[in-house]
Amino acid sequence: MADVTSDLLAAVLAATTDRKAIALRVLRGEDSVGGVEKKNALPERFVTQRELVKMLGVSAISLWRWKVPGHELGGRRRFRVSEVLTYLESPEFKALAEELKVKRREMRSEVSELGERRVKRGRGRPPVVR
Repeated sequence: MADVTSDLLAAVLAATTDRKAIALRVLRGEDSVGGVEKKNALPERFVTQRELVKMLGVSAISLWRWKVPGHELGGRRRFRVSEVLTYLESPEFKALAEELKVKRREMRSEVSELGERRVKRGRGRPPVVR
């Protein structure tokens, strides 16, 4: 019994936070490991970038800028929708999105200032800022 306990404690100390959360759910009976529902469930299919873009309603450039997690299959980038949705809800993505917003605001203000300088000098119309 002591060997099992020490092995269990060593596993808990070495486990990542995600693994600990999964193990707790299994121990509480909230989730199962290799249960009936897992055996009969079909694996989630991979989607192409074009399909993911249509599902999310964003551009391919946004996926690249957001660093959306994907997999290389046969030399092509493929995505699992559940992984992407989990990533888009994560604090890591939210921090990245906020950083990108700040950069975009800075760029807009720079373009606006440049346009104002051009108008003051009489060199054409200011650029359109959207």
